[in-house]
Amino acid sequence: MDRIQKALDKAKAKQQPEPNSFNDANRKDTVVTVDKNQPLNNAQDVTGITYTETKVVEVSEKALAEKRVIASQYSNSQSGVFRMLRTQVLQKMREKSFQTLAITSPTAGEGKSVVSSNLAVAMAMESNQTVLLVDLDLRNPTLSDYFSLDVEVGLKDYLEGNIGISEVLINPGIKGLVILPGKGRAENSAELLSSKKMTHLVSDLKAKYNSRMIIFDTPPILQTDDVLLASNYIDSTLLVLEDGKNKESEIVKSLQLLEGTELIGSVLNKSEKPPMHQSY
Repeated sequence: MDRIQKALDKAKAKQQPEPNSFNDANRKDTVVTVDKNQPLNNAQDVTGITYTETKVVEVSEKALAEKRVIASQYSNSQSGVFRMLRTQVLQKMREKSFQTLAITSPTAGEGKSVVSSNLAVAMAMESNQTVLLVDLDLRNPTLSDYFSLDVEVGLKDYLEGNIGISEVLINPGIKGLVILPGKGRAENSAELLSSKKMTHLVSDLKAKYNSRMIIFDTPPILQTDDVLLASNYIDSTLLVLEDGKNKESEIVKSLQLLEGTELIGSVLNKSEKPPMHQSY
């Protein structure tokens, strides 16, 4: 934990501070730990939302728990961590009227997709907004597995073909949450993410509901340039770090690559030390 914080501080010290950016010297990083064992202030109430075009697939709490998607399950002692993360992230996004959030990590296997899934569920639990969770990891899409969804088409198919976006969107039985899953591996992910069709899609998705938060589960920042290519339509970024995995140089390099984006915080995942508030 100390090593990670030192790396964060070191990277920030090298950056030139700019007003109203994530380089602001007065900004403090949000660090939330997860036990390894386990624009929008005036948004309308969306509790009565119904899905007429989006496919609805009821996913049981048991199936979600088996995949570690537990944010809505109050009986699980780990779930409070993600609701705490939701509160901290939403506070920062609402301060600047941000609508889109990318979640990434330096390397693969650090838990970014688990964090993305649980944060999306936790946000959808609030009654004044909807959440769209997008699998932007076109080379290794995994969100459909976390929600136990048997998808026939995904984002890759939409970007490469002539299908409508309503054919891809799925509601997993959680009110207020819609998933745009991936399907198959896209070797040309960079070209797809930088295409006009992708840019127009994000614009349309943002405009459809003024109360919608969009979370992008993106690839690891050090293993592909996809996150950088998608930065044009992403307002803010959350960095997931596995406790004890990354070298200081990897953390510093990740932060350097994210310069120019709004880094709103970091998540320390698979921590040996559970959060102190967990036993309250």
